[in-house]
Amino acid sequence: MTLFMACLGLLFGCNEETTPEYVFPSPKTTPTATITPIEKGTDYIVVRIHSIYASECAYTYAEGETLEKSLEQIFSEGTLIQGETQEVKIEGLTPETAYTFIAAARDKQIGSVCIPVTVITASDAPKSNYPKKMTVEPFEINFEDGGVAKGYIAIADLNKNKKLSFVPTLLDPAMTQTGAFEHFSTLNMGVPYVVTNGGYFWDGASLSLCITNGEVKSIATELAYPTVNGNQIIAYPVRAALGQLADGSFEATWVYCIGGKPYSFPSPLDNDEQTETYMPAAPTAEEYNGVLWEPEQAIGGGPMLVYKGRNVAMQYYYREIMHTGGTAGESRQPRTAVGASHDGKVMLLVCEGRGINGSNGLTLSEMADIFVEKGMYYAINLDGGGSSAMVGFDGQLLNSPSDGSQRATPTVVVISEQE
Repeated sequence: MTLFMACLGLLFGCNEETTPEYVFPSPKTTPTATITPIEKGTDYIVVRIHSIYASECAYTYAEGETLEKSLEQIFSEGTLIQGETQEVKIEGLTPETAYTFIAAARDKQIGSVCIPVTVITASDAPKSNYPKKMTVEPFEINFEDGGVAKGYIAIADLNKNKKLSFVPTLLDPAMTQTGAFEHFSTLNMGVPYVVTNGGYFWDGASLSLCITNGEVKSIATELAYPTVNGNQIIAYPVRAALGQLADGSFEATWVYCIGGKPYSFPSPLDNDEQTETYMPAAPTAEEYNGVLWEPEQAIGGGPMLVYKGRNVAMQYYYREIMHTGGTAGESRQPRTAVGASHDGKVMLLVCEGRGINGSNGLTLSEMADIFVEKGMYYAINLDGGGSSAMVGFDGQLLNSPSDGSQRATPTVVVISEQE
């Protein structure tokens, strides 16, 4: 790739009054600033910014091959450099994308500026194995109490790459994520790039909602079996689901299926494991203000982790009757979750646990915090433990499941791209 630098010098002079006694006015030297790329990677660039004859220098940058900023804007919106020369590492860039950097140098006494512009196209950086506007990266978190969480995060921007799709998929029979990757490739729904396990199941059958292209493939479980006063009872769990609507936007809600159709409710209703209080009968739409929910794509699980930008994991954990099923929300475990932002991003997270690769796992609340930090407006927990697995662009396993191998699951979440 050819790197080029254009330097535009703008000299704002002023007329000086002199007297015959002074033949030579004070010399004027134009401040300058240069930007030199010195290192590039898949998603970062290191630039050296150098200024001379300047009392201060600042820089800013943006995606694209053009960027127009005034001197005032650069100094008010940009970043000041320290000293005459500073090396700056800009991370989180999109591979194979042009970025324009602008630096401004000025000296208040001389009153002149120089604004060089450098356009850097990272086309010779290592090519991503994933589509544009999609990233898959490992993460590691070290907690103050000595705990460690390791795993993978995939984020796909469905608004900026319209070919990307969020596709919850039912498998019959249940398959490992590698098997699901191969199977999805035959369904004519795009090229799969990431596959994770989906919702809960028992004996190979799905217990969580799954909707694909507007068709209900599996309904959410209608029964749970908590213990009250030492006796097991029947309860009716209303659990979280994340869906993509016909207009492309995302919504998370609480779902109970009535007559084989999902209904959205404003909360998990009158269930609470902590107080051992439960609805005496299955909810009806009329009694609890339920609304028929008809997303194009949806996956269910529970509990709700992030709702309208807030961490609500433990607020709804017991109300969704999740402790009964062994979700162990307050302990660190291997986990899988999915979330979405207001602006069309989908995020999948898989965390290793139980000592695998030195990872203890995450509590539900810790996992919710990650989604909030990544800007997700909604997030729900999926099946975890030995089910937690993510395969990447080549169908190969990225994380190390706690069972030692992949577990066959009846639902998966797929991020694909239309050809």
